[in-house]
Amino acid sequence: MKRNTYLKTLAIVLIFTLALILTPQGISEERVVLTIEYGEPWKLPVTWALEIFREKYPEVDIRLIMIPYGIDYNAVLAVDLAAGTAGDVFGIDSFLIPEFAEAGYLYDLSDFVKEWPEWEKFSEPMRKIVAHKGKVYGIMIDTDVRMIWYRKDIFRVAGLPEVWQPTTWEEIIDTALKLQEKKEEIMKAMGVDEFYPIYVPAGTKWGEATTMQGFYMILLGADKDPYNRLYDYEEEKWVGKSKALLRTFEFYYDIYVKHKIAPVEYNFVPDVWAHHRKTFAEGKIGMELGGSWEWGEAWGPTGIAPVPEREKKIGFAKMPGIKGGAEGERKWVTISGGWAFAVNAKIPEEKLKYALEFLKILHSKEIIAKYCAEFGKVSPRVDAVEVEEYAKDPYLTAILEYVTFTDFRDALPGYTKVSYFVQKVTEEIITKGITPEEALEMYYKLLVEEFGADKVITYPLED
Repeated sequence: MKRNTYLKTLAIVLIFTLALILTPQGISEERVVLTIEYGEPWKLPVTWALEIFREKYPEVDIRLIMIPYGIDYNAVLAVDLAAGTAGDVFGIDSFLIPEFAEAGYLYDLSDFVKEWPEWEKFSEPMRKIVAHKGKVYGIMIDTDVRMIWYRKDIFRVAGLPEVWQPTTWEEIIDTALKLQEKKEEIMKAMGVDEFYPIYVPAGTKWGEATTMQGFYMILLGADKDPYNRLYDYEEEKWVGKSKALLRTFEFYYDIYVKHKIAPVEYNFVPDVWAHHRKTFAEGKIGMELGGSWEWGEAWGPTGIAPVPEREKKIGFAKMPGIKGGAEGERKWVTISGGWAFAVNAKIPEEKLKYALEFLKILHSKEIIAKYCAEFGKVSPRVDAVEVEEYAKDPYLTAILEYVTFTDFRDALPGYTKVSYFVQKVTEEIITKGITPEEALEMYYKLLVEEFGADKVITYPLED
């Protein structure tokens, strides 16, 4: 039934898209027509960019294909690209760049960005997230980061500093255990009937959030590069066993099983997203791993679970590496997603110049900074702070630092299966209490069963 509904919705969108493509809209056949395809969330920056573009290039007509809110943009774009009806320029989830590049849908922008001075204004991770096999296929327009969210007021009750920045995993666990010691006092002060010191998404109910909000935030700081990933890019194999994986499973084991300071049941409620936002807002959680969007979307004045005097009650801290960099691992860890704009690989030569010029305008410092400030998003450009609208937001300026050390998922073909295996194994840890060693063996076997032993690599578990 759900599939039929989805297909009907998709059919409606395709008809809508086709109608837009076929409608003349006052366009002359003799003129260059540049088609831009994007989702409604990016209407504002596209509109701003077009005002400048049209003034600069009056000889070009523009055809817009805007996919409205409520429609699966990724699904529509995939169908349009396969059918050869996608825009000359289009928005793309950065997560899909490797897959679409492999399919031959994306124009190689490598030579373009080499000659574009503004490219260096995007942080190095933001330049890497749109690359695949050494080639650049998009330019980021917005991004996000992840951090440790914590309750300043709860820390105050427990006698902990309100300005808090752990430098090792041990400090995180120690802080959580101190909160546990003050559990009764905290519950009384917050007026709640339950309290958990720490929450890290786990299990299949969270879906990709388990992998991105939780697992990667731990894994990337669990060992030095490149032994801290799910995929080995040199060998082109999935990583089945490593110290980083073992240490990551151990982190879950410690908070959920060994110390019992994380809420197992919260990972299985009907709506895990709404529940985590609500429980954190109510003071039932001391700290948790989560995304930068929560500041406004969840706990802001118009958020899902508003927190009065938010700035006084909620703090955020960077996630440290296991020893804060002392063992060669990263000092700080975060991970990002976000959206980019790309050029269709099938774009006619006479349109290419204009498509690239549109990208320059759309990704200018002013447009990106104003757009990100308007919607509370993190800018992929580090110079966004030079724009007044962005600079006057203390939260956005504070977390802009995170884009200088962020990373991204190993979003290669097969990743969705690997992500599910991560979710499944963490679920086994928190529900059945399997040990980190058992979790590692389970994960390895799942990879081998799915991809074959020749596509899975193992690293030594000892130095």
